[in-house]
Amino acid sequence: MIKARAEDKAIAVEILSTSFKDNLSVNYIVKQDKKKLKRIEALMDYSFEICHLFGDIFLSDDKKACALVLYPDKKKTTIKSIMLDFNLILSCIGIENIKKTINREAIIKKIPA
Repeated sequence: MIKARAEDKAIAVEILSTSFKDNLSVNYIVKQDKKKLKRIEALMDYSFEICHLFGDIFLSDDKKACALVLYPDKKKTTIKSIMLDFNLILSCIGIENIKKTINREAIIKKIPA
């Protein structure tokens, strides 16, 4: 495994988008319309950026697999993270799905680690 850099973003987003396009949790959050695949790419772009800020991103040596690691204790609210969240709402989730997304995140946070 190698640590991904900013210039590896496109390959990481492609790997993740392809891997998660049929994932039920991803499809629960992503607005379901004719732009679904672009919205999944936007979600994976967001995930890459958040892990770049508050975690690590790894690629397999052959760059055919990707792992995102987010360190919750390092995650904080910054202008950049707010901008990323806002962009995610506009490009992926949709305003009408904000409430269900927030509720889902609250339920996940209640699960003991």
